Amino acid sequence: MSQQTFLLAYSSVDGQTRAIMQAIAEELHEAGYQVRFCDIERNAEPEWEGIDQVVVGGAVRYGDHRPGLYDFVKAQVVELTARPNAFFSVNMTARKAGKDTPEGSRYMQKFLEKSPWHPQRLAVFAGALKWDRYGLFDKTMIRFIMWLTKGPTDTRQNVDLTDWAAVRAFAKALIGARRTA
Repeated sequence: MSQQTFLLAYSSVDGQTRAIMQAIAEELHEAGYQVRFCDIERNAEPEWEGIDQVVVGGAVRYGDHRPGLYDFVKAQVVELTARPNAFFSVNMTARKAGKDTPEGSRYMQKFLEKSPWHPQRLAVFAGALKWDRYGLFDKTMIRFIMWLTKGPTDTRQNVDLTDWAAVRAFAKALIGARRTA
């Protein structure tokens, strides 16, 4: 059996979605798979030749995934559906129980309604508050949203709310799906 290759495409705002994708890549590498990255926000055109499976990850900011993610999905829907595929959403409401599932995430549901692509596997992960990367407007708005939703509001330190065990479990499920496909 030849070595299998995953395309890992991501739309990240402040880097947490990219970090999650990197953790997935580490799990895939450990299992003997190759990975190829595609940064959607840099308008990267993926090289589909030799890709056996695809994982797409998208960050939410101010209530929706980035427009570039929707553009990517629309342009690549044929390639995305031609092979085993998965999608994960990264948002701050996923820090709450029940909001960390595809069924309980309004952002995932919104993505599925707007997207022409219907991924085979879905996951939702909480993001991070990277206060030191935000400008004044974003810091003020995000802090206000966190205050309203009873989240962390101390802007003096960054807060990583991602459940890394859940990220690794998702990656392992992808590996298991590939082996049985």
